[in-house]
Amino acid sequence: MNQEEGMNLTPKTGPSPSDEIGIESLPVTSYWADIVRAFTKNKIAVLGLCILTVIVFLCVAAPWFTPYDPVMDMDLSKTLLPPGSEGHPLGTDHLGRDIWCRLLYGGRTSVLTGLSVALLSGFVGVTIGLISGYFGGTLDSLLMRFTDIMLSFPFMVLAIAIVAVLGSKQQNIVLALAIVGWPGFARLTRGQVLAIKSTEYVEAAMVAGFSHFRIIFSHILPNCMGLIIIQATLAVGGAILSAAGLAYLGLGVDAASPEWGMMLSQGKGYLRTATYLTTIPGIAISLTVLAMNWIGDGLRDAFDPKMRK
Repeated sequence: MNQEEGMNLTPKTGPSPSDEIGIESLPVTSYWADIVRAFTKNKIAVLGLCILTVIVFLCVAAPWFTPYDPVMDMDLSKTLLPPGSEGHPLGTDHLGRDIWCRLLYGGRTSVLTGLSVALLSGFVGVTIGLISGYFGGTLDSLLMRFTDIMLSFPFMVLAIAIVAVLGSKQQNIVLALAIVGWPGFARLTRGQVLAIKSTEYVEAAMVAGFSHFRIIFSHILPNCMGLIIIQATLAVGGAILSAAGLAYLGLGVDAASPEWGMMLSQGKGYLRTATYLTTIPGIAISLTVLAMNWIGDGLRDAFDPKMRK
């Protein structure tokens, strides 16, 4: 055998064509990339996200879209102008204030209230659910019985009672709605923790001697985040509706402050002569809540492995 033939018999060390095809046919994707891909395939959820983005942008950039002040710019000579009037595309209210201006600035208050309530109630509820589900025993029984007591009260009646005691201020409304809203997060989180705690990787972490803090925040909480995020998106819409209901009953922010629920309350006396005073903020509330619900439904489907298939 000559040297050239010996070189031809040298085994190849590089990947074969079949290996290259196998590698190309199995693209590596992350968990969150799959979530985003599944969410973007849901047209209704994407539409809801677009609507919410437009609403938030208009409210945040309100000074760019209106020259008026929502409280100080009153003109009693231009009261109850209908939509389409010169200088007032959505008309004016009973004090001559521009409705488009108050709608944009009022959205800041309403959306901020919804987000604040969702964050505060979510923090309290998730914390209680984690502690209750993970440690179990007597502590679980006490926390869940307290949660059951909170759930036994009518949601709106308890919120009205709390606001009536604390006073009609924005921070008190957020606090009241968070107090009556955290039990839902607690129940949901506890159920997820009980299911995850019995998995093999959590039991292995316990046997390995990991601290409770590390097990909860490294192994259990990340696997609960999907349902918690979904619950939070739905809680924002519910909080906006509840805050508007409190304002409609006269338990909202100051009457001069722009807020969608307060605009509804002030327009109820003009339902026959100027229905736009209630329909315009009502449409704004409905669109925002509807967008949040569509986003929540899309996230629910995106986080469900069966729906992603």
